[in-house]
Amino acid sequence: MTKVIPGYKKVALILASGALLLGACSSASDTDAAAGDSAAAGVREGLPENCSTATPKIGVALPNLSNPYYVEMKKGVETAAAENGFEAIISIADDDIAQQQSQIDSFIQAGVCAVYLNAIGSEPGTGFAVSLSKAGIPVFAVNVFVDMAAVEAAGGSVVQNLGADQAGGGTLSGEQALANLGADATIIAGIVGVPSNVTTNLRDAAFTAALTKNPNAKVVQTVDHEVKPDVAQKVTAEMLQGNPGMNVIFADTGPGVVGALLAIKQLKLEDKVQLYGFCADKTKIEKPYMGCVGQAPDLYGQLTIAEIKKYISGTDVEKEVLVATPTFNVGDEVPANIIG
Repeated sequence: MTKVIPGYKKVALILASGALLLGACSSASDTDAAAGDSAAAGVREGLPENCSTATPKIGVALPNLSNPYYVEMKKGVETAAAENGFEAIISIADDDIAQQQSQIDSFIQAGVCAVYLNAIGSEPGTGFAVSLSKAGIPVFAVNVFVDMAAVEAAGGSVVQNLGADQAGGGTLSGEQALANLGADATIIAGIVGVPSNVTTNLRDAAFTAALTKNPNAKVVQTVDHEVKPDVAQKVTAEMLQGNPGMNVIFADTGPGVVGALLAIKQLKLEDKVQLYGFCADKTKIEKPYMGCVGQAPDLYGQLTIAEIKKYISGTDVEKEVLVATPTFNVGDEVPANIIG
């Protein structure tokens, strides 16, 4: 089942109070059973031996630390692991799939209790999940969801996908554009996306569906920015030059927003093109950057560690957990931990 939970402010308050929000509905006795001096209290049957130690090891696979998004996520994981009695073994792949594969293999050899998997991409993530689960290690996919059906078809399993409500964020961005330009305005839009990524494709499809509720709106092109600001600037500039009437751009990551904004300014189109997307780190929302939807990567780290503890303690968790994305408009102050 899929569970959608409220935006970051309410969830943060619930976590701060010590309550466990996520997973299947549980009684007070369930919560008590999951608590204890160590994460190993009341361990579920069939898990790696490491889960029964005083300080179970959690393998944490992150794509990079060049993107501020993952710096925040790492902080959330480290804080939550310490608070919940885990040792977090954090591996950074530097956006190298072969390197991340090697790190996954190391987790298997070490016999870690569970793996927090933020794969470089959905496709390699599916393969990692198969390898881990066949080795008996529970997999919790975060941020970059893996294809559960494909994993199961290959004989593996994934305990949970957890991250932002990606489609919801895309919908909100499309609605922002319509609210600003008008429900019947002529809109020619372009997307600065990552066509190979399942997560960003969800954002793009939802943005397109929301925007094209206006019969005078259409999305004419999607370019691949590879989640890199310099690439985003280049491909956005080329897209704008090839589509002189384009007046809306949706960038589906924070680095994409940074690059697209530079391209709009480079071509001096600030009065003709509006930019929407997933919030960029340390970037003010001011024209032509009209609005963004946000993610709280540190929160996702905290939530997933809480879910891992619940699971190894014997409490079932939801297969998919989506966290609603907050919306910000021109003039709004975006909190430091909110990044796209």
